Amino acid sequence: MHIYYRYIGLFVAVLPCIAGLIRFRRLGKAYQPLFFMALAGLVAEAISDYLIMNRKTSNATIANSYALLEWILIFWQFRTWGVFRTHKQIGYAILLAPCVVWVAENLLFGGMINFSPYFRIFAGLNIVLFSVNKINFMITHDNRKLLGHPDFLFCIGFIIYFIYDIIYEWAFQSSRTGETQITITIIHGFGYINALTNIIFALAFLRIPVPKKFKLW
Repeated sequence: MHIYYRYIGLFVAVLPCIAGLIRFRRLGKAYQPLFFMALAGLVAEAISDYLIMNRKTSNATIANSYALLEWILIFWQFRTWGVFRTHKQIGYAILLAPCVVWVAENLLFGGMINFSPYFRIFAGLNIVLFSVNKINFMITHDNRKLLGHPDFLFCIGFIIYFIYDIIYEWAFQSSRTGETQITITIIHGFGYINALTNIIFALAFLRIPVPKKFKLW
């Protein structure tokens, strides 16, 4: 069952990449970071599956490396969307703060062979706040229907995934001292949340409109 679970996770991780390739000409600079994130996520998932199923070893090093790259790409995406347009210095500080936590947790006090919960929780909270801020801006400034808007779908995916990821990190760390039915359920449910968000991201890529062309008369 565990093998099928891993293969399903890999299959679902392919979906945003395929959708991104289908809409590749529409991506432009506006959605490049998200496409790179999808590709990096697929590569990380494939390597993790190989390490776990073939080498029978931990995927912590890959997971920690991808988590840092994911944070940088998502920050880049929100910066592209203009979230930090009027507060560039604050934006750079927000970018660097989780990176400092990552370095401390993985290189100074911990190790790459251990998962890094503090970084994931810190970065996840920031991404959720970015997403809520973006959605609030769209509600007040965008007259189009939000439900089918790619930016809205991406933000909803981020909120679902990273809120659950924060809960997952708590459950995973708690289970190291003693599993309970709650922590087991939360840990097993992470794969389904990951699949759901990948499907949402795939739909979001497919909803990306053709870039507007401005003509000079």
